[in-house]
Amino acid sequence: MRVAYQKTVLDNKLRVVSEKIDSVRSISLGAWIDVGSRNEGKDENGISHFIEHMLFKGTKKRNPKEIALALESVGGNLNAFTGRENTCLYARVLEEHLEIALDVLSDLLLNPLFNPNDFKKEKKVIAEEIKELEDNPSEIAFDLLMQALWGEHPLGKPIIGDIKTIQKMERGQLLNYMRENYTNPRIVVAASGNLSHRRLVRLVEEKFKLNNHFQKRKHEAPTLKALSQKIVIRRKSAQTHICIGFPSYQFKHPKRFASLLLSNILGGGMSSRLFQNLREKLGMVYNIYSFIDFFKDKGIFGVYLGTDRKQVMPAVEQVLRELRRIKKEGLDRKELENAKYQLKGSMILGAESTSNRMSRLARLELYLKDYMSIEKTISLIDQAKKEEVIEVASELIRKDRLAVAILGQVGRNIQQKINWDLV
Repeated sequence: MRVAYQKTVLDNKLRVVSEKIDSVRSISLGAWIDVGSRNEGKDENGISHFIEHMLFKGTKKRNPKEIALALESVGGNLNAFTGRENTCLYARVLEEHLEIALDVLSDLLLNPLFNPNDFKKEKKVIAEEIKELEDNPSEIAFDLLMQALWGEHPLGKPIIGDIKTIQKMERGQLLNYMRENYTNPRIVVAASGNLSHRRLVRLVEEKFKLNNHFQKRKHEAPTLKALSQKIVIRRKSAQTHICIGFPSYQFKHPKRFASLLLSNILGGGMSSRLFQNLREKLGMVYNIYSFIDFFKDKGIFGVYLGTDRKQVMPAVEQVLRELRRIKKEGLDRKELENAKYQLKGSMILGAESTSNRMSRLARLELYLKDYMSIEKTISLIDQAKKEEVIEVASELIRKDRLAVAILGQVGRNIQQKINWDLV
């Protein structure tokens, strides 16, 4: 697969990054805004996600149905998401429909109506979305872990917000937030597929004429300091959902790849230590895995498991033993080699998707302001040593930095019964 990367910074500070791939017929592109739920101030939790919803409720050029039909009528698709650190509007189309896709994305960002009636209706829609989330206890457990780890910092709040805060929001509040944050220096247009970078830049210059001035937010996020909290929520459910987490490295940290390998070895698949021990050997769980995420200044590494309420204490303690074992006993060369193959294979398979490549391009630009080829990334994974992975385990897996969220039919004193010293 021949790939040609290019980057252009426009006069208005908006960035355009692309990868040309001759062997495909499609183009994936996204308008990424370097703003997410962690940028929200007091009484704003959920506002970024709310804005994402409102962008699709109509513009000066298109009503909601016309927005949906604009790309679907030519075989493409359009969607969006809000994360903790960025918001993305994205599309996938055939190569000949690049201009249509860019016109729609720019229309959503430049010309949203924020109709007062739609604003009221969308509050109800988001309330239903929050209720739907409440029916997914594993998702709630993750939000509780973020709260246990980051407390009142915006990273500790759910991306979607809560019903009470959403109901209090006013239309002008959303418009002001957008004016303050959706500015050229914070926007990256990323594209991957069969395209000309020169044509892409010309179209972006023509269509993305946003605010040229970066206005400092009135609400600066507090310093990100990890806490060591244990949150137990008693709730009727068939399973008890448990998240155990630790603060980890930022996106650009040199040990990022060693930490990815650590996560892979512990809970990255059916051959991982946690899966083989707790599910295959002991039969304590159905679902168990490790996870890792990187932010601008910190990260999170952790383990999720769902189990019967009677198994909570032995299951959690077994997880803690596995976390301690990798610190104390280390790992063998074959285990590390397998983890590298798994990580590299996943990356290469993902690179066959223009959507994945577009997202990777944008994140590299947002977090590193640079590009790293997949070949370079694979080289860095290969360079990780066994000793480095063990060192990362010792740095991250510490009792004094451990945060826990437990959601299910358990007593609030369950945290006192578990032997946390096992870690």
